[in-house]
Amino acid sequence: MNCRDLETQLTPYLDGELIAEARVEFEAHLASCPTCPRHVEVERHNLSAIREAARAGSPTAPPAFKTRLFENIARDANRQRRVGVVRFAAVAAGVTFALVIGHHQYRGHQRKLYEQDAALRHARQFPLEIEQQPAALSSRPEFAAAIERWFGGKLDHPVNVPRFPNATATGARLLQVRDKPAAYIRYESPRPMGLFVYGDDHDLDVGTRTEAEVGSSHGYNVVSWREGDVVYQLVTDLDEQDIRDLVPVPAGEVVPSRPPVEAKPASLQQ
Repeated sequence: MNCRDLETQLTPYLDGELIAEARVEFEAHLASCPTCPRHVEVERHNLSAIREAARAGSPTAPPAFKTRLFENIARDANRQRRVGVVRFAAVAAGVTFALVIGHHQYRGHQRKLYEQDAALRHARQFPLEIEQQPAALSSRPEFAAAIERWFGGKLDHPVNVPRFPNATATGARLLQVRDKPAAYIRYESPRPMGLFVYGDDHDLDVGTRTEAEVGSSHGYNVVSWREGDVVYQLVTDLDEQDIRDLVPVPAGEVVPSRPPVEAKPASLQQ
């Protein structure tokens, strides 16, 4: 392992997600490298600070707060009952607003963590488990449907493969994005792209396809959108304007019926 390899595995290492063999190799490099240990400690500190800030951004009102509030209202009830009720409503609304803002910030921070992990996993170029034969590259819709069938039953949600202009789905495999099992679909366009598809119960601050979020991490742009309880994250080194032009055909559109495309697990190909 060299310093560049270590950088691509740094976030999974700090999150304790590396498999045993990869972790041993990672720590062996740390023991022999004069510069990487300092870099790892800085990233560890930064990650800890970000998580602490996220927790602090979603405060819970202390029980004593409510007690003192009602005592003050009771004390002034005979003299200023109406004024007291109005003040209470204003304070309660303020607390509710602060909690809503804090929760929104937390969901946005969570989305950034998933963007970072998706970018790192795409950069590692894991081997594909199903791959299209070069001779069949002209059958793009059929192979997209073949990918959808291959993922059937492997995840808790259906995997609808978006169709992008001037991009071809060339293969797929199962991966994870942080703690979520995900479908990973690789595309070839002017440059390679990777799409992660995973289930999410609206924990992440992600809009619909027409309100897609564009973030960046580790030299890649990451486009995030959702369809119901399923999140899509497209990782690419295209610039933002080119990404905006890559409006996907809605996932799940009807594909004309044609003979099945020749596709099989990559491990069985010659």
